[in-house]
Amino acid sequence: MTAKPLPERATHIRPGFTLVEILVVIAIIGILMGIAIPAINGARETANITAIKMELSSMERGLENYRETYGDYPPDFSSYPVVQRHYSKIFPRMGVNDSTLLFNMLHPGGTFSATAMDRAEALVWALGGYSDNVQRPFTGPGGPLSWSGTGANSYSDTAVTDVMRQTPANFQINIERPNALHEFAPDRLNYSEIDASAAVTGTNRYLSTDDSDLFLTYQARSDGAPILYFDSRTYAQFDATLADFNGYYTATHGGVRPYISNQSSLDQTMLTSGTFTTDATAISSWQFLNPNKFQLISAGLDDNFGVLPTQPAIGGQAVYFQYPTGAAMSPDASVGTPGELLIDDVSRYQETIIYGGSENFQPDNITNFSNSTLENDLEQ
Repeated sequence: MTAKPLPERATHIRPGFTLVEILVVIAIIGILMGIAIPAINGARETANITAIKMELSSMERGLENYRETYGDYPPDFSSYPVVQRHYSKIFPRMGVNDSTLLFNMLHPGGTFSATAMDRAEALVWALGGYSDNVQRPFTGPGGPLSWSGTGANSYSDTAVTDVMRQTPANFQINIERPNALHEFAPDRLNYSEIDASAAVTGTNRYLSTDDSDLFLTYQARSDGAPILYFDSRTYAQFDATLADFNGYYTATHGGVRPYISNQSSLDQTMLTSGTFTTDATAISSWQFLNPNKFQLISAGLDDNFGVLPTQPAIGGQAVYFQYPTGAAMSPDASVGTPGELLIDDVSRYQETIIYGGSENFQPDNITNFSNSTLENDLEQ
C-alpha cells in the first residue's frame, strides 16, 4: 500500500515596505525633527540665559551685602579720587604699604590708568573679599593678593623693606579668599596655572591669563566674556588718558558703556546759554539705569558686548544705548534738549547703523536691570 504524500505546508511571504511607505515615514521623521530641534535649542538657550541672570542676581546680592558691611558700594576703578575716598572710608586703619601698593598697581608708569583695573576686574576684586587684617586688607591672609616674595623671604622678614612690600612684582593673586561675597566658580576665574611643587617666583606665581597682572576677571560662561561692573558715581566718568568716557572694550569681546534710561533728568538751570556747553552736562540730561547703585552687564550667549572702539564713530563721541527702547544717545554740547542728543533712526540697539555695517551684538546682552536679554525686553 502506497503512503499518501503529506500535504505541503502553506508558506506566507510577508511583504516589505513599499518605497512610498518608506518615503512617508522619512518625511514624518523629518517633520518631527524640524519641530523638535528648534524647541530643544530654544529651551537650551532659555536655560543658559536664565543661568546668567540668576548669577547676576547673586552678584547683586553680594554687592548689597558689601554696602551693608562697609557702608558703600565698591568703585569700578575708573576714577582714582573715588577709589581713594572709598578705601579711606572703609579701611581707616589701612597701612601705608597696602595703600601705596594699590596706588602703584593703578598708576603704571606713574600715571593713573582707568584700565589698569578694568570694569570686569573691579567686580572680582571687591566681591572676592578682603583680609580681616585691618592694616593689610589687600595683602593680609584671605585678601586679594599674597606675597610671592624675593627668594625665601616672607612678607614679615626683617630683610624685606617697605619698598618691596609696595612693589606689585612681589605679589601674586590669592586664589583662596574665605571672605568672598559671591561664590565664584574656580574654572571661570582667569588665573594662570603654576607648578605647585616648585617655589613661588616671579615667573611661577598666580597671575591673570589675559594681561598677566594681579587682577582677575570672572566669565559668565566657561571660556566666554567676563561680567562687568559699573559704579553709578562714575557712569559718565571721562578718562583724560584715553580721551574717552567710562566703558569696557577688548578686541575679543567687544565693548559697552553703562545704559541710560528713557527718563530725562534735565534741569534747565544747568544751561548757561541755552545749550549744554559741555559733554558732561549733555550726558547728565538723561538718567542712567540704576542711579545711585550699579549696573552689572553680561555679553549674553554670543560673548560679545557690542561694537565700541576707543573713539566711537559718531563725531568722535561716546555712544550710550537707552533701555528699554534701544535708542542711542551721543553727547553734543551745542544743543540744549535731551531729545536732540538721540541719534536719528537708531532703535532696537542698531549698531549696524551707527558703526557702518558691523554685526549687531548688543541685543543679547543681559543685565541686572533687565528681565532677560535686552532684545527680549524691547518695548513693542
